Amino acid sequence: MLLSLPVLAPEVPAVIEFSPAGERHLRLVLAMSRMGMILDEDLAGLRRTRMSANAIRVLIEKGWQRAVSGDYEYKLLSAFARLILPDEAEEQEFVAEDGTPLVGVAINAAQPEWMTIGPVFTAIEAMHPGLGRKALKVLESPLCHFGMPHTPGGAFELCQQLYWQGEDDETTALEEWGDEADEADIPRRAVMFDGVPEWAYMTHVEGHPSITDEEFHALAVQYAAHPTGKLLSALSRLLTIENESDQFAPAHEGYGWSNEPPIVCGWDTETDFDAIFDDNYRYFCESGEEPPWVGCVKFACTEEGIANALPAIRHTGSVLSALDSALNEIRNFQP
Repeated sequence: MLLSLPVLAPEVPAVIEFSPAGERHLRLVLAMSRMGMILDEDLAGLRRTRMSANAIRVLIEKGWQRAVSGDYEYKLLSAFARLILPDEAEEQEFVAEDGTPLVGVAINAAQPEWMTIGPVFTAIEAMHPGLGRKALKVLESPLCHFGMPHTPGGAFELCQQLYWQGEDDETTALEEWGDEADEADIPRRAVMFDGVPEWAYMTHVEGHPSITDEEFHALAVQYAAHPTGKLLSALSRLLTIENESDQFAPAHEGYGWSNEPPIVCGWDTETDFDAIFDDNYRYFCESGEEPPWVGCVKFACTEEGIANALPAIRHTGSVLSALDSALNEIRNFQP
């Protein structure tokens, strides 16, 4: 009886090349394939005689783009997501306590857009006292993931930190200068926030009405036909999505705040607070390294790991997508 030796089918690559990160590539692409994240059409362009880590990476990226890209496409927001398949330099960041190799989806922001927000929030506040302030707080909340929001409120907090020794204005800082206070190069609140109402930047304003989340949703419905109605509806949706989950991509544990604003908001002009934001940028540059990402969802290269990570990845994208929609309504507002 003659036995024939087994042979490989022609579609099986004769050579598979891997970089040092190749084990993650292979584990991840197999898990994604089992979950239906990689389609037959993705395989069409592969060479049948040679499979490289780069080719597998392309498969992985196609699968992830198909799975989550809809929530990461923005018109104004400069935020973006990137899939991290770590190289040797990043290896230590992507290993679980039990030694399991991890990958991640990280959130960052590129060069931001500048916009003016004063007219629309002034209109909302005039319509219902306290509503403009609440609407602005809803807008600022998700921006906090990127560091200090580049908004009137964020500019005021930076003034407190950078210039005023934590106080609400320059009075205490100037006292240290004594008779030479007039010569002190300390920004004055009256100048920096000239024309900006206190409710737009201070955390607490004596006697100013406070509005709850429930009241905000109800008022958004009540004023739906108002010229600001589309923005209020977009902010109501943003608030709902934010409150649905606390699974926004977590910040890097080894660093302080990020400083990657995905949008810069002036009040009467786009550049109202540029001097403050520039000083903060210089402070960050001088104080050391910034975190490599605003947030990152890390997960094992398994079906379970992917399934556990997807809710956080999608929630993060949904929050940012809702934020982008609100920003577009601000830009589209016609007084």
